[in-house]
Amino acid sequence: MSEKTAKTAASNHVEKISTFEKIAYGGGDLASNLILVLTSTFVTFFYTDALGLNAAIIGSIMMFSRLADGITDMLMGYVMDRVRTKYGKARPWLLWLAIPIAIACVLVFLVPNTGDLGKYIYVTITYNLVTTFLYTMINIPYGALTSLMSRDQNQRTVINIFRMLMAQIGSLIINAFTLPFVNSVGGSSNQKSWIIVSIIYAAMAAALFFLCFAKTKERVRVSLEQKEKINFAQSFKLLIKNNYWLLIVGIWVSMALGMSLSGAVGTYYAKYVLGNENMAGFIASVGILPVIICMPLVAPLSKKYGKRNVALVGSGISLLGQILMLINPQSATWLIVCSLIKGVGSAALSGTLFAMVADTIEYGQWKTGKRVEGMLYSSTTFGAKIGAGVGGAIALGVIGAAGYNGLAAVQAESAIAAIKNMYLIVPIPFLILIPVFYIFYKLDKIYPTVMADLQKRENEQKK
Repeated sequence: MSEKTAKTAASNHVEKISTFEKIAYGGGDLASNLILVLTSTFVTFFYTDALGLNAAIIGSIMMFSRLADGITDMLMGYVMDRVRTKYGKARPWLLWLAIPIAIACVLVFLVPNTGDLGKYIYVTITYNLVTTFLYTMINIPYGALTSLMSRDQNQRTVINIFRMLMAQIGSLIINAFTLPFVNSVGGSSNQKSWIIVSIIYAAMAAALFFLCFAKTKERVRVSLEQKEKINFAQSFKLLIKNNYWLLIVGIWVSMALGMSLSGAVGTYYAKYVLGNENMAGFIASVGILPVIICMPLVAPLSKKYGKRNVALVGSGISLLGQILMLINPQSATWLIVCSLIKGVGSAALSGTLFAMVADTIEYGQWKTGKRVEGMLYSSTTFGAKIGAGVGGAIALGVIGAAGYNGLAAVQAESAIAAIKNMYLIVPIPFLILIPVFYIFYKLDKIYPTVMADLQKRENEQKK
């Protein structure tokens, strides 16, 4: 089949999706970020500096949670592929779990005064309830919904851009306002302040999940045509045969490791190196602004040059921003400049990644004859969460072993040195890996042929 014929056939999958539906879908990721960022980026600071818990132990709990979370991701994907309702296979989970996850988010901060052992047990239970179970059960279907809303590659890119724009807005809200908000209602060392903030964020998240459920539509029903049942082992074998999916997993794991290693100690770096804990959220927020500004450019650039090429350039820019931080790491102003540079690169990466995952679903169906979007998407996040869990645990474990004590007025020099290394240097090797993976990603070139062949097969099945 010629490239021109393939592109013409593939264009038959173009679908019109309203701007409001794209916004409603993006609201689901805003909701996810309100919960995820609060219960990952800032909860460690709450545990160590408000409750006085040991950083290394908290890191170990989080690593266990991320490892377990990765497993539940795959199981949830397997379950999702088998659930059929009148609302579809992904959207119902948003309806069912919006309230439970909001309640669980607040429970994370309602740690009772039952002694250190009792606190660690409570933290383990509630943190895993949110991240390992409920967040997985709502976010895996939400992510897979991209591939079910449309099969058109350009529409998916635009849908993904709306999603990431809303996600970045959520991150901006959390990073910019959480600590100032907490401090305004009682201070970061006051547990009640964190509870108040968590209630507000949880209520906002639940409302956005309901909106996403109500205003999105599943248009792709091709998976329903699979008559034979595929067990878990068979589904996993299908993933391994998808070489482009494997590359996306490598990219996502590398991103997760790079971000989690620095992100886990960002607040500590701001407090003990820059001298102002609120700067952590400000620096992170500044890095989100270029993402929001540049994200609309990703769709036209991707259409002209391909998602992979746009992402490859973005990964190089992000790496440059991290390396430049080493020039003047004790200057908040310079770190803000570097954060802006990294943000430009992040726009290209985040604006294309989820759309590329959706493309690998079609590629997998084309290559193997089987479609397992739930397993494929969930297994991608499995790798990312393992990376995030390991990275965060390593970072907290290292500073804990170096003598960090959240209740101490002055930290040991070894602890400060560990915080600096984790924030500045250790993420660099993982950021180098990202462009290396992108070099081998060639799916953009053959995607029109993939879609044309799939359409031909489906037309033949209907005859």
